[in-house]
Amino acid sequence: GEGGEEADRYVRLPNGDSERSAIKQVASGRFGVTTEYLVNADDIQIKMAQGAKPGEGGQLPGHKVDKNIAKVRHSTPGVGLISPPPHHDI
Repeated sequence: GEGGEEADRYVRLPNGDSERSAIKQVASGRFGVTTEYLVNADDIQIKMAQGAKPGEGGQLPGHKVDKNIAKVRHSTPGVGLISPPPHHDI
């Protein structure tokens, strides 16, 4: 699903298998979307719009942003996340 993936999942296991997700999703929030995330995909799904909350996007309350979620989404534990963000980098 959307939200990124821990980089250690990209490393091949001794038997040649991988724990990575073959299909990566990119949504309006772009949480966890990095070059490394994208090049480790067999397919990419891009969500163009979110109709459930037009104009507001989704929110993840800070109390649900634990250490692992913050790491994958390049954020800070305990800080609420809003989708879509302002995308200052583009």
